[in-house]
Amino acid sequence: MNRTKGVNFRILIISFVVVLLSTQAFTANTANAYESVPTAGVAINGKMVDGINPIRLNGQYYVPLTHLGKILGYNHIQFEEATKTYEMTDGSTLVRTTMGGTKARRGNEFININPPRWINNTAYVPLDGAGSLFNVYIYFKPENGSIQIQKPAQQYQVRQGDSLWLIAQAHHTTVDAIKRTNSLGSNVIYPGQLLKLPPATEMKEMEPAKEHRKVEETNPAPAPNIRNNIIAEAQKYIGAGYKFGATLNEAPYLFDCSSYTMHVFAQHGIQLPRTSREQAALGTTVSLNNLLPGDLVFFSTPTMYSDGRVGHLGIYMGNGDMIHASSSSGVHISENFMNIGYWQENYLFSKRIIE
Repeated sequence: MNRTKGVNFRILIISFVVVLLSTQAFTANTANAYESVPTAGVAINGKMVDGINPIRLNGQYYVPLTHLGKILGYNHIQFEEATKTYEMTDGSTLVRTTMGGTKARRGNEFININPPRWINNTAYVPLDGAGSLFNVYIYFKPENGSIQIQKPAQQYQVRQGDSLWLIAQAHHTTVDAIKRTNSLGSNVIYPGQLLKLPPATEMKEMEPAKEHRKVEETNPAPAPNIRNNIIAEAQKYIGAGYKFGATLNEAPYLFDCSSYTMHVFAQHGIQLPRTSREQAALGTTVSLNNLLPGDLVFFSTPTMYSDGRVGHLGIYMGNGDMIHASSSSGVHISENFMNIGYWQENYLFSKRIIE
């Protein structure tokens, strides 16, 4: 009888401990549970453009990743269900992020990011993580409950694991430029610190010399014939409209700069990747003085991006002319483009795709 009572007593104690631990776990989970907040207006550079439904988790604001991406023009979106990974592009640069991951990829650079979360079958990204991913400065404005976006970003919030060197690499600038802009006397930085970004003239991506990827080509014609055909093909779409981050399904009626070149070259057996940054990694470098029809010319777009990235490209036609899809005029020809101040100031490099 005493033996039975002892066993029962131990069972009672174990049960009590299990209940206590379960209660503590439930309390912890409840404390970590997200909180719905009212729909927030989204303003880009002070102009209200959309609304979004954020949540608050551990006191931090998160926004739906794909909705924010579309607001910023990242319309081409792919999702890997098995790994809960998103790839998105605005036509300039591909970004890639995995739910729960502390590193993401923007173009060819890895960046530190506070982990996105998968909640109720929706991907949410914290505001500071969104800033790193999309190269904007984004914050919550409590006065009116809005999400404010500064584009292009003029400042950067330091993340865990950052160094001045990593920040400089991601923004195509130098450590000295960042230190000078922020009057820093040492290389010491800390998470949460706001750094001013150097001026656009000190942030320009140089041609990725180690990324001369082979071009996928199935056209057996001689190179001069291919060049002529490419230029003739490119001119078929003069007057087509422009859409930032256009999807491939919208061709040939709507293009951005890289979906345009991708479509034109594909009609003649040359497969280019989707983004201007990826296209910049193809072929061989060629100087302005040695351009041939069909070469690709690349530019930065400081009014859109503050990381000095490749932001625009066009197809060289010969005689100093370039045909391209631009945000202002759609598909058109810019005659003697290097005599135009804007293209002079933002020119980066040129690549030869057709050898």
